[in-house]
Amino acid sequence: MTNAVLDAIAQRYSCRSYTDEPVAKADLDALALAAVQAPSANGAAPWYLAIITNHDLIQEINAAALQGLKKRDAAAHERALARGGDLFYNGRALIVVAIKQAEGSIPKALDAGILVQNVTLAAHSLGLGTLINGLSAMAFSSEYFPEADRLVNAVAIPEGYAMSIAIVVGHPDKTRAPHTPDLTPVHFFA
Repeated sequence: MTNAVLDAIAQRYSCRSYTDEPVAKADLDALALAAVQAPSANGAAPWYLAIITNHDLIQEINAAALQGLKKRDAAAHERALARGGDLFYNGRALIVVAIKQAEGSIPKALDAGILVQNVTLAAHSLGLGTLINGLSAMAFSSEYFPEADRLVNAVAIPEGYAMSIAIVVGHPDKTRAPHTPDLTPVHFFA
C-alpha cells in the first residue's frame, strides 16, 4: 500500500548535510502551519515556536550547545568537534520548540513530539531535509550554559515555557537512505 503520507514516513531521514540555499519563507510558513495543526491533549497547544533563519543566532546557539555538551559528556563533545563542530550541519533554519511548564508535563512533552513529527514530515514533502536535535536544548539551560537566559530572551521564549527540542531545516546537500524499520517489537492480537 502506498500513499503520500506513508511514502513521506518511509522516505524521511535525519539529514546531516545541507546546502547554503536559504529556506523559502513560504516553506517556513507551511511548516509553521503544520506545527500548529498538531493535535494536543485537550487542545491546549502547549507550545511556543521560534523559527530562526538568522545565521549568526543559529551559530550562537550551536556554540552554546557545544559548550553544554562539553560539560555533560566530554567524549560526545570531542566526537562533535571531530565532525566539524556544527551540531546543525549547516542547516539554514532552526525551529526551536518550547513547551509550557506545568504539572503533568509528560503529556505536554508528548504534544511537542507530535508537533515535531508533523514538521519533519511536512518538510520532507516539500523536498526539505530535517534533523531533530535534542542537544540544542543545552543552549537554553543554565545547568549547561551559564548565559542561557540571554538565548531564551533572544528567541523570546515566554515566561513559564522551557525549550524542549529543535528541528534543523534546510536543503539537503546529500541524500541518504532512511533507516530500515524493525518490526520485531510489533505484536498483533486478534
